[in-house]
Amino acid sequence: MKKRKDFRDQETRETIAGVVTPCGWDENGRITAVMLSALDDEEYLIENGEKFIDLVHHNVRASGVVKRDPKRFRTITIKKIVLTEPPAPEETEDGWIIESRG
Repeated sequence: MKKRKDFRDQETRETIAGVVTPCGWDENGRITAVMLSALDDEEYLIENGEKFIDLVHHNVRASGVVKRDPKRFRTITIKKIVLTEPPAPEETEDGWIIESRG
């Protein structure tokens, strides 16, 4: 009998680029939890997010342990984080503005 792969609680070490965004607030409106909105349109709850609340709305490259469950819920425990600058927009010869998001 062939065994099926168990995808529950898959853990991998990854580096993900994105923006730190708030996802939890207390009764006074202060941010209590943050997530990483990745450039590939995925979202990762930051498990150790209390350390990164001051980075809300900043572009970052975060490395750490990513967990995925069968319902496509993702979390990351960040081990290393680097602030990144958004790329400067470029203007084409015909006047179009191109903004890069990577």
